[in-house]
Amino acid sequence: MAVPLHRRSLVELAAMLEAGETTSEAIVADCLARIDAREATIGAWAFLDPELALRQARARDAEPRRSPLHGIPVAVKDVVDVAGMPSAWGDDATYGHRRPVRDAPIVRRLRDLGAVILGKTAVSRFGYWWPGKTRNPLSPDRTPGSSSSGAAASVADFMCPLSIGTQTGGSVSRPAAYCGLVGVLPSHGWIAWRESRDFAPTFDVAGFFTRDMADARLAHALLSGEAPSPRAGQLRIGLHRTRHWHDAEPCMRDAFEEAARRLAAAGHVVEELDLPAEYDALYEQQHVIVEYESHRSFAWELAESRHTLHDGVAALLEEGAATTDAEYFAAIAAHRRMKARFPTDLGACDMLMVPGIDGEPPPAERCGSNIFIRQWMMLHTPDVTMPFGKGPSALPLAVRFVGRHGADAAHLAACSLARAALDA
Repeated sequence: MAVPLHRRSLVELAAMLEAGETTSEAIVADCLARIDAREATIGAWAFLDPELALRQARARDAEPRRSPLHGIPVAVKDVVDVAGMPSAWGDDATYGHRRPVRDAPIVRRLRDLGAVILGKTAVSRFGYWWPGKTRNPLSPDRTPGSSSSGAAASVADFMCPLSIGTQTGGSVSRPAAYCGLVGVLPSHGWIAWRESRDFAPTFDVAGFFTRDMADARLAHALLSGEAPSPRAGQLRIGLHRTRHWHDAEPCMRDAFEEAARRLAAAGHVVEELDLPAEYDALYEQQHVIVEYESHRSFAWELAESRHTLHDGVAALLEEGAATTDAEYFAAIAAHRRMKARFPTDLGACDMLMVPGIDGEPPPAERCGSNIFIRQWMMLHTPDVTMPFGKGPSALPLAVRFVGRHGADAAHLAACSLARAALDA
């Protein structure tokens, strides 16, 4: 029986379009049918106009191909502006009227490549890490993570092969881990979500979700314009469990150790990397920066509509209001210092392997922890989450690989070698 188009990978769909074996309209129509069948259960979408998506697809079919992404449906998280589509930042009551007149840079890049902007995916209000309406496609009683919950769920549930998310402290890495996806964060400064709402600009970065590493490498090459980096042979991987190691569920600790064993069995050098104590402090320092900057991004909401805010959101903003300039600039100084020294501390290692998450996705009324994610945002490095192992409920676990700032293509290539070893 033929594999339905909506279940095909990005690489497969690009090859089929190039060979004339299918059309963008057929792919988009099949994805829309999948959404129609599953959206009531999953709740992945904030805005979807099927006829608009099909009109884009027909237009792509009628013109010369611009790239392998030409005609491919892509979902965009609803904190990223797409011209002509609502951008409510998860707050329809206050901002549901917004219709941006210009695209954010990453959306402009997608259009230039010929992609079909399928729609806007659901996000927790303002992109904070509290539960939204989306459910985990692998187990709808569990969380898909936040805040890029809809973006992750749309790919995990085969509604589209590629989606754009954003992260400030865990909003791509955590949903990728919980939904069994590859989540890619580029070096900071690659493509931000400008022309949209800032959260904490020191860390705000756009990333993306795919279902496998081959799709991730293709998407990165197209979105960044950086040619794929060839890589073969032996990797040198530094293991770092972090101070939160014993806060992880036993299944996650076991999966991490098994991943290290498989990498070593494949011939890669796997060694413990004992980073200086300053790296442990990055966890709290990142939060100081987020509190301070997010309060300045959302000062109006705190002042004018405090009663409508989730208690956790309001508390975070109020903590930011109480954070002093001196505390903020001390954290910024630590961020700059540690970002500069990380390549030296990484030494001869190609990349760092850390736990991807603390355990299986928790119940839907929670959104999970970022204890293994937040500190690495301080380094502005490329960061790839990939599924590995299962917990006691047969739900996914994950490991993450942290690379060197600016060496994104090389990092994706190294992660592909690691993926092959983990699959062996």
